[in-house]
Amino acid sequence: MKQILALAPLALLASCATFSQVGPPTASTYRALGTEPFWGLTINPREMVFDDPNGPVRIVQPTPRPIIGIAGEIYRTRRINVNVVHGQCSDGMSDRVYPDKVQVTANGRQYQGCGGPAIPPATLSATNWRVIAVNRLAVPNSVQSFLNFETDRLTANFGCNRLAAPYRKTGDTISAGPVMATRMACPDMRFETQGSAILSRPMQITWSGGDRLTLANERGSIELTRSY
Repeated sequence: MKQILALAPLALLASCATFSQVGPPTASTYRALGTEPFWGLTINPREMVFDDPNGPVRIVQPTPRPIIGIAGEIYRTRRINVNVVHGQCSDGMSDRVYPDKVQVTANGRQYQGCGGPAIPPATLSATNWRVIAVNRLAVPNSVQSFLNFETDRLTANFGCNRLAAPYRKTGDTISAGPVMATRMACPDMRFETQGSAILSRPMQITWSGGDRLTLANERGSIELTRSY
């Protein structure tokens, strides 16, 4: 397995830590990711969420107070341990350079990658998102549900049919044109019915860090988390 970066073992970094404790993370969201295998980690003030889509593995733990080490922050929970080492990092697959190197141990397995504060993208074009809730009803992980943006076109799936429409973004408002859809009948159409209704009207964008956004209007809300 190709490693994106080499880090000192977790135990060594922990032994060098000052063990001074600070308060929980600020309102900003921290994001780490890796390739070969692909994985993602999100840390916000409330919880740490680790995803390995190859597993598939999804682990959610309450965010602990970080331990401040000589190289960066250390987060320890029952199922996830995280070492953040401040220093430039390349993900090995793009031109993006991240401010941190990150080592994660999840359920005893080690992952290595890059990370940094999650910042809203300058444009929605060429970004992909997973639908996590429609009208505050969580979409099960077993349901394929996404909303992706191209330059002037969006595609979506709320668990059944594939939807597509032109869109225009003006400030913090997105307006989609006529929504075209395939015509399959599925046992559970509630997410698609509600999601399509929301897409049919101008939607207000609300950001939570750079990895989560909500699209909302008088017909409801769609909550999204970014896919890399």
